[in-house]
Amino acid sequence: MDSLQRRAIAMSFVAIETSVAAAVTIAARAPLLFGLPGPRDGQDARETNRMVTEKMEAALEGAISAQFAMMLLWSRIAFGGVSGPAALAHGLADVAHAATNPAHRRVRANAKRLVRKR
Repeated sequence: MDSLQRRAIAMSFVAIETSVAAAVTIAARAPLLFGLPGPRDGQDARETNRMVTEKMEAALEGAISAQFAMMLLWSRIAFGGVSGPAALAHGLADVAHAATNPAHRRVRANAKRLVRKR
């Protein structure tokens, strides 16, 4: 198995982990999302605000990181650092990782925090 296949498998496992963490986070936040009756306090308002701001932050950080990774890839292409299709695929995988890593980190952290909170 070559390094590109190993990398694709690793990225698949990261996607699965992110999906599970997102499901846990959604389940923990469902009462706030749907306005279900129950005790409400200032913590709920902060959590609701946090839901929105962290998504905007992760999206912006991912976009900037992806743009930077793409700029590095184009620089390598321009100066002969990309020697073939496999090198290009690795460069594009770097861009994908840079774009999704901020959201992955936040989703995992939220799932851990919200499960501990219960």
